[in-house]
Amino acid sequence: MRTFERAGLPRLPVIGQGTWFMGERRAQRSAEVDALRLGISLGMTLINSAELYGAGGAEEVVGDAITDCRDDVFVVTKVWPSHARAQDVELAVRESCRRMRTPYVDLVLLHWPTRSVPLKETVNGLRAIQRAGLARHVGVSNFDVAWLERLRRCEEHPGEMLANEVPYSLSERGVERGVLQEAQEHGRLVLAYSPLAHGRYSGWEGKPGLLAAARTHSATPLQIALAWTVQRGGIVAIPKALSPAHIRANAAAGDIVISPEEMAAIGLDFPEATKPFRPALPANMAMHRLAFGAMQLQKRLRG
Repeated sequence: MRTFERAGLPRLPVIGQGTWFMGERRAQRSAEVDALRLGISLGMTLINSAELYGAGGAEEVVGDAITDCRDDVFVVTKVWPSHARAQDVELAVRESCRRMRTPYVDLVLLHWPTRSVPLKETVNGLRAIQRAGLARHVGVSNFDVAWLERLRRCEEHPGEMLANEVPYSLSERGVERGVLQEAQEHGRLVLAYSPLAHGRYSGWEGKPGLLAAARTHSATPLQIALAWTVQRGGIVAIPKALSPAHIRANAAAGDIVISPEEMAAIGLDFPEATKPFRPALPANMAMHRLAFGAMQLQKRLRG
């Protein structure tokens, strides 16, 4: 697994592990824990979760997976916007730590931007959990160029908010129109979620650049698609996988280095986005509360 270094950070793998949809069914708990542990053993030591996922259930899965290897894992979680007020940020992160059975989280992000709480207040809340030792680093998620501009006005120094988690894949390249450049200029880590487009990739006919790269590297097109996502540098892709074969394939993709010529050819297969990335959810507190409540209800009904 290729890794990279950033100032103040441990060495990070270019491919991590996502946990979206984990923790929703008790019957799947053991398989989910085993999946994360296999990924850790293969070098995918960054694990990304959120208090929203499974209404906290995904964080419980993470806690089970890292119980005997906490110091070897870089744990990321996210605070839902309905907890964006400063005092609520701390309460939410304490609950996340309890579910994951860890005294701290390596990186805590605001999950989505919200207009219902001043961004400066949320940033102050994130700083407070750092001072309290609950988070080593803090950042944001789903911030577009406009929201990042607001964020910079709240920062005491460039890159204080260490990371921005955004969707990025061959089929969703909107963050290339400003967001990735902002990260590079201000020293932010980019966490790329849905790097394999939720498994929607199929039918590789008509993608000669991708297929040629797959042949050259003795890899599958999916592995090339995943390797492409992190080739720019400063990006950690966080695919979610459960089957051992899929997990091993993801880990192996982290060793693939795509040449500039291959990158260009693949880019012709999947044209650049015509519009910049915009957050999919409205920055509306009522909508965020509804989403969080729905997830809690769904968890209770599924058991």
